[in-house]
Amino acid sequence: MARVKLIQNKEDIAPAHYPLFAELAALRGRISGPSTIMLHSPGLARPWNEVGEYLHRRSIVAPQYAELAVSVAARVYDCAYVWAAHVPQARKAGVSEATFVAVARDDTTDGLPAGEAAIIQYTRQLLRDNRIDSAVFDPLLATHGARWMVELTGWIGRYSALSLVLNTFEVLPAAGKEPLPERQAGILVPREHVRAPLRAPRVALLSSRELAMQADPAAPPVFDTIAEGRKSVRGPFAALLHSPPLCQTVFDVSNYLRFASLLPARTRELVTIVAAREHDCPYVWASHAAAARREGVPDSTITLVRDHGDTTSLAPDDAGAIDFARQVLRNHRVTQPLFDRLRDTHGAPWLVELTALIGHYRVITATLNAFEVAPAAGAEPLPPA
Repeated sequence: MARVKLIQNKEDIAPAHYPLFAELAALRGRISGPSTIMLHSPGLARPWNEVGEYLHRRSIVAPQYAELAVSVAARVYDCAYVWAAHVPQARKAGVSEATFVAVARDDTTDGLPAGEAAIIQYTRQLLRDNRIDSAVFDPLLATHGARWMVELTGWIGRYSALSLVLNTFEVLPAAGKEPLPERQAGILVPREHVRAPLRAPRVALLSSRELAMQADPAAPPVFDTIAEGRKSVRGPFAALLHSPPLCQTVFDVSNYLRFASLLPARTRELVTIVAAREHDCPYVWASHAAAARREGVPDSTITLVRDHGDTTSLAPDDAGAIDFARQVLRNHRVTQPLFDRLRDTHGAPWLVELTALIGHYRVITATLNAFEVAPAAGAEPLPPA
């Protein structure tokens, strides 16, 4: 049973949000899955949904590969809902049955079709190791190009975020849907150490309007929007601009979480540096450790996050935010006592936005890690895990 009331009927929300409910319901014929949770935050629900609408309706990644990547993400995060919804779609798109067996069992990709094996390897490495081997990345980039790679990474980040939301709020598939197989021991072993980023990014970073125009004539308006809001275009958006419409949707989610969220800035920055640490992302760490200090997070707490320290000595609000983010990202689940405490203290909409923020930074860190976007020279370092 879900941990909060699922919003499935318009009467479940305030009348002011009936038009939004009708808009989202019209897309699928009803409100289901993640939207039943995200509508607890009406202001976030529309931009959050637009990311998925772009990917499903306009992405250049063929369904065979997109749905396979989603299925691998569902396995990594043990998300029964995403597995039930997308394995049938992947099968319909032509993914082989042997591939599903390998994904479900965490087995090797030996003997699988080369294209499917490459997608599995890419997704597993990105989500489990926070880095992708050049032997996996480079052939995909050479075959498909930068925009395709950005959108494939977007699929992976998006469905990682959705899996975390669905798992946290315990939204399960309907009876009779494709079951997620019980996890077996498997043969995959995560890396013991995470390497530092490469010396150069793997795609051109579109940090000027001229570069954006050269990459895609549709990019300059999106570039201008980001530059106006953030004063410059850098980091994840400079990579995401290889797919201008996807970049715009991710930017809109970022804007809501940064400027309109129920979360206080201190909590937002604290959770963001937890995501940076758990995903071994030096760029996000360099950007947000400084922001956390500006919001009053003491150096001792930032060091504790960096070094995976114990939170028992911290104030309850800080400890709760760190513990919640760590549980979501490490276990893909949250214990009932912690969930109940934060929900009872802050309310369901606040908790939805907290979980969405964690999921959003799965999208951001996946983009930065995949494309090897390093912070500026001299930025605050994040030691390898």
